[in-house]
Amino acid sequence: MKFGDHLINAFRQLDRAVRVRGLGHTLSLALRVVVTEGPAGVKRRLDALGPALRAAKPKGTGSVLILTMPHVLHFGRRLQSVLAEAGIHAELSDNDRAARDFDTVFAFALQNFPATPPDRTIAFQVEQSVLQHRWTPDYLEKLGKCRAVFEYSRINIAALQGHVSTRNLFHVPFAPPRMSEPQTSQRPTRVLFYGDTTPERRARLLSQIRETVPELEVETNLFGPGMDTRLDQTAIVVNLHSEAGGLLEVARISEAMSHGCVVVSETAPDMAEAPDLADRIAFVTEGDAAQLSMALRRLLDDDDALQAQRAAAFAPAPDVFRLGVLRALLGLDMIEPDLFETLAADYPSPVAAGPDMPRTCLTLPETPLRADAFRRHNPDGYLLWPGLKANPGWRGAALSYRHIMRRLRSHGIDEALIVEDDVILPPDFDAKLDTVRTYMDECDADLFSGLIVDLHKDARVLGVERRDGLVLVQLDRAVMMICNLYRRRMIDHLAEWDDRDSNAFTNTIDRYMEAATHLRVVTTLPFMVDYGASLQSTLRDADNHKFDALRARSEAMLAEKVTAFEAGTHD
Repeated sequence: MKFGDHLINAFRQLDRAVRVRGLGHTLSLALRVVVTEGPAGVKRRLDALGPALRAAKPKGTGSVLILTMPHVLHFGRRLQSVLAEAGIHAELSDNDRAARDFDTVFAFALQNFPATPPDRTIAFQVEQSVLQHRWTPDYLEKLGKCRAVFEYSRINIAALQGHVSTRNLFHVPFAPPRMSEPQTSQRPTRVLFYGDTTPERRARLLSQIRETVPELEVETNLFGPGMDTRLDQTAIVVNLHSEAGGLLEVARISEAMSHGCVVVSETAPDMAEAPDLADRIAFVTEGDAAQLSMALRRLLDDDDALQAQRAAAFAPAPDVFRLGVLRALLGLDMIEPDLFETLAADYPSPVAAGPDMPRTCLTLPETPLRADAFRRHNPDGYLLWPGLKANPGWRGAALSYRHIMRRLRSHGIDEALIVEDDVILPPDFDAKLDTVRTYMDECDADLFSGLIVDLHKDARVLGVERRDGLVLVQLDRAVMMICNLYRRRMIDHLAEWDDRDSNAFTNTIDRYMEAATHLRVVTTLPFMVDYGASLQSTLRDADNHKFDALRARSEAMLAEKVTAFEAGTHD
């Protein structure tokens, strides 16, 4: 490596260490390295960093910088690639002093970059909320001041509630890239652990594993091209938590898999967040050195077992990191909806496979308490679909519904039940829905609305029937999205919502639906479903109690209109 790279890396490392950890701590650490390892140790550490990251000066407006630490350089490069797909050029650096010259700064491991301007910084959060020595009040305060925060873990998202506004928070999971099974004819059967071995727990497990797996190699201080080469020459990577109960080290796992390594890992409390990894990684019970050793020995000694694990590890799967970044770019208005639809054609489908009528619950991964409440209060059988975000929030809701309706239309589906995650369905909902569907068939209705919170004063009652204990009401409009059964004409109508219309009074998705007075709506009196009043709204900094008075007024107005219709005194 060139002397200039050593010089740049040394200066940046010392400069950052002094600003983050203080002069005394930095001098003490540097002196310890010199005394215990000598000049060769200093050179070895600088060599391990790889070539210096040199960022060009920005030209014009809209400039973007990615700041990354060596241990997450893999994801820094992947972010740079996704941005390039979206037509956004980004420089890559580890020098936060350069951030002042850029309009947008993505910062991996924000705590290492004190010079980043918060109002222009999008923090890529890489810590674990279960490790309290890293999840500090000072760190959370810094995250809360950022323009946005990209978060890889839903457990961490729950821990960020109250610290980072939902509108500024985006779920961007760390995950392996889309890849094919690597060519392995020249790859030696080596097993490697890489990462920090100073935690007592890791050191103990590694020592125990080595008793039966003497082939185990350990790398503690290698990054960049050197680490790339090392992983390219490795067949198996073992993943260990630094502390008991730690989250899955998905950044390390993803990097290893991107180089064609199979991974043996301890289990973790957040495994359910990435169900596709269950078959792609050889998991063993957390903390069980004997099981870890057995799993490694099996892969080392049985080539058929290694090939089978390799086939499972590299089975086709979407790149959810890429999709998460694209969704976040849409939410930050950094790309247009049409470009998102083009680039994210493999975004998770809102339509579950199978012959039954689709039942989809629109949710946001950034509001886990709402999703938990939905699961707690409602039956199984609903596909929880991660909705889109935009600024302002009502545009994200509209884009989500348009996306759903276009997918329904492209699948040739003429009927679907779409609910939102704050809905509370009655215990006999399915039986009541059967009655409603039969009635809709008879009157050729286009929509069933389970709840109308803000009924329009000019809404017209077109028919009333009492059946199976329900008062079924036909209307010419409805204005609520919390629980609706859509049929083809309404699906087509919502699929044509215009994202270029920014009028918040007429073009929110519910007002756009309400304007379709040429279509026929069915609802019930009283309304069939309820909402979780104490749940936080996804569009406003308030809970759902604000709807209580509106709902009561709408139900009273509907009752008056039904009475007038049945008395023959309606308009």
